[in-house]
Formats: sequence, C-alpha cells, structure tokens
Amino acid sequence: MKRIPIKLVSVVLALVLSVSVAVASSYAWMVLSGSPAVSGIQVGIGGGNTVLIAPDIREVAEDGSVYHYPGYFSDRMNLGKQDAYDYLQQVGNLNPVSTVNGVDWILPAYYTGSDIEVQQGIIPGGTLKDITDFVVDSELIYANIPADDEDKIEKGHYVYMDFWVVSPASDYKLRVSTGVDELDGGSFVIDLPKPVAKESGYTLEASEGSAASAMRVGFLANDLIMTDDTMSRYVASQYFDDRFTHLKGLYQEPDTGTAYIDANRFTIYEPNGDAHPADSDVDGLYVETRPLGLQNGKITEKRMRYEEDTFLTVQRRSIWAVPAGSQVSAIEQRFQTALYSGKWDDLNPGEMADKFYSQYLQGQIASYVSKGAFVERTANLYTQLNAGNVSLKDEEEGATKDVYIIELERNVPQRIRMFLWLEGQDMDCIEQIASSGFAVNIELACGDE
Repeated sequence: MKRIPIKLVSVVLALVLSVSVAVASSYAWMVLSGSPAVSGIQVGIGGGNTVLIAPDIREVAEDGSVYHYPGYFSDRMNLGKQDAYDYLQQVGNLNPVSTVNGVDWILPAYYTGSDIEVQQGIIPGGTLKDITDFVVDSELIYANIPADDEDKIEKGHYVYMDFWVVSPASDYKLRVSTGVDELDGGSFVIDLPKPVAKESGYTLEASEGSAASAMRVGFLANDLIMTDDTMSRYVASQYFDDRFTHLKGLYQEPDTGTAYIDANRFTIYEPNGDAHPADSDVDGLYVETRPLGLQNGKITEKRMRYEEDTFLTVQRRSIWAVPAGSQVSAIEQRFQTALYSGKWDDLNPGEMADKFYSQYLQGQIASYVSKGAFVERTANLYTQLNAGNVSLKDEEEGATKDVYIIELERNVPQRIRMFLWLEGQDMDCIEQIASSGFAVNIELACGDE
C-alpha cells in the first residue's frame, strides 16, 4: 500500500519572463545570452494544523552583525507581499551552474582573448574550458543577481531564499512530496507556454526545448542552535512567540561568513527526471546527473546519492493536464477565457504572459498540472543505474521514502534555505533549451520514517 504523507507545507514559485528566452550556444552548457529579466517570483507557503510558516527576518546590527529570526507564524504566507523578499522581483534570468552541496557553486569558464590559445588561433574565443578551470563561488557571490548586473549573470546565476517552519504538535521528518491536494498542492517544475499570435487569435504555445528538464531545487538545512544574540533580538522583536525558546538553522551570509559544511544536509529535488526533449532516444529514461563539486580543492564530477550528506529525490515529468473528453489543455482553456473576458488587445505577448500568469492566475496553476510520481527509493534507483540508464518504474504517490530534508523538533522554529538553479551538468542543459518562464511548485510533507 502506498504511503500518503501528511500535507505540511506548499511553496509556489512562478517565474514569468517578459518575452521568450531564446538560447543559442555551441557549448555543452547552455548560455542564456541576451535573455530578458524575470518579471517577478511569486512565492506562497501554506500549511495545515500540523505546521506553521514564517518569513525570514534579517536584522543588521550597527556593528554589521547579521541576525535571522522568524516573523509572524501563520498557516499560509505569500512571500510576494513580504518586504524581506523584494529582491525576488528583481532577479535576472537563471544561467547554468552546478553544485553538489549547496555551498560550493561551480560556474563555467570560457576562453577569451587573454588566453594564449586564443591568441595563437588554436582555440576559438568563447569555447568552454575544462571543468578543472571552472570558477568556484563559495560565498554566494553569484546568487540573487539583479537583472541589470550583466557581467555576473553571463557567468552564472542562481537564486536562494530563507524561510522558517515549526511543528507545534510533534517531531517530523520533512520531505518533498506530490501532495494530496490537486487544487493547490503537489510538487512540479514545468515550462510556461507563451502567448503566440495565430490567424484565429492568440494561443499558448510551448517552447521547443524544455528548460524545466535542467531545473533543480535544493534545500540546505542544519539543526545548529543559534547561540549568539539572535534569541534575545527575537524576544525583543514584535514577532516573538513565547512558545519558542530557541531557534535552529545557521547559514552563510553573502560574500563572507562560515558555511557550516560539516553540519549541513543538502537535498536535491530533480523534477522531470525522465524528460529529455532534445534526445528522443533516451526520452522516458532516467539519466544520472553528476554535478560538480570540490575534492581535495579540485573541481570534479560527483555522484549525488553516495556523496556524504548529499541526498537526491527524483520525480517523473509533470505535464499540462487535459480534461477528459477534450484535446485542449486546461491552461489553454483558461487562457482563452481570460482573453475573452479581459481587455488585452493593446498588450504584446510578453505583457500578455505576465498579466495571465502573475495577475489573472496569481501564480496558482497547480490545478492545471498533472504531477509526476516520485521514485520510491533513491537507493534502488542508483542500484539500477549501475547497469545504465533506467526507466522510472519504481514510483511513489507521496514522497521518496529514503530521502528527507531535516528532522523537525516539536516547537522549535527551523530555518531552511531553498535554492533554484539550472544544472549545467544535466544532459538537457544544451543549446536547444528554451523557455518563456517556469512554474515551480514545491510541497513539503511530513513522515515518521
């Protein structure tokens, strides 16, 4: 019998680009050159009676010290309405990077005119260098880069955000789940189809490639107790709740600070694990990604499951749902309803996409998506991978059983750092990839295993 996890937290992110992202590159890693900026990331976090959620309050003291503590806890939160997350509305497009631990981020390096090989005509400028020459970012230098910082975005870019969860009732293990609520729940990553003009009017059209196939979501977590002045500042704040006597979760500050590598757990969620739109020969199979990490100070490929304190949960592809008896997706039907009822004649396709996804739907698209099932046990998947690529037949309706993010302690607020990036080592992170934006829905569930 399938185990259905208790719904704990839902996190919804809608990344909507102002125009289509057209990618053209001759390199193994996709390069999003000339891409538009993300017009905003809408984040909603919700829970039931078993968990409460709070935004991360970041306080900077006069001496420059930084303190993090939870804001008001509630059963639902929209990060788009929280001042602490304003930066999510300004970040640029995602460019390929790679990581195995959520601390060391590996950025691609290319030959330029300053390299002797280019000067002598041996290697063309712009050619991707060997991974041993790639750049290591261990201080969040290339995280949350605004759209107008073109130099950093071209080298690589990823996004992170912190939030707090607390379980008032019991101790639980937190997992990524397909969820049980079809209306607003479930985990998935899917490309947003873009409005395209036809003779009969506008319609939604999917990208030829699928950037969602290379997307990853990572959860960095540790249960380190804050022992500095954080608790006293929390007590003195307007957000203090006297049920909580200590806080957990210490993470690195940008550009400096301790990374707490030995204490961290980093869980990688790989959606669309069997979707390979650019290669019909392997589409439908799972191909192992070996992200880049450091070993004895050198950049090397790593296996995610067997690296210490690194965990992987894989999901089959999610698709746009088509109602029974129809040949048109539910999202297309809703788009046509929006066109019919709204005054959109003066909008260009980019403005139309933003209005539809961000304003009309308010980022709530889970009910339009048929979510893929999770691999039941990652250990079994890796056993099969020893013999080559595998079909994801070992599925779980709820969550991967042998992978969890963190153990929640009753009545102890836990800070979690969530990352979003395009994995450069993924086989689908190539020149054919394209997207007009992403819809990312994360649901976290609890279990006692």
